[in-house]
Amino acid sequence: MRSEALRNVRTMRDVKTSMDVARGQRLRTTNSLCKTREETGHVESPTDRRVEQTLEKERRRFAAYETSINRSRQRVLMSREKLAMTLNRNRALTELRHQLQRSRWEGNDPAAPKVPAHRQPNREIELRY
Repeated sequence: MRSEALRNVRTMRDVKTSMDVARGQRLRTTNSLCKTREETGHVESPTDRRVEQTLEKERRRFAAYETSINRSRQRVLMSREKLAMTLNRNRALTELRHQLQRSRWEGNDPAAPKVPAHRQPNREIELRY
């Protein structure tokens, strides 16, 4: 009979999850059973320059995508600032107009003396008959 001493007890550290087991396994196909280890190593090695070209192309595409995202964010921020300037200007104009109307209704019109009346140039015309 086998001893059930503590050295035979497995802890959670010793137990592999099904995901760990699946990562370590390779599917056993007819092709993989027929290959030698050298062939397998050669096929799985990333020595092909086309792989590097593809990876570099993907890096450039990703960088271009990041650049376009940043440009879009900047455009949104600029349009928000422009809209905020328009709103602030409209609020200030509305407040000024309300103040001017209130002062007119109360009878003291401060805007009247500030705006000079448009004067016609003095032209004298001599009429002789």
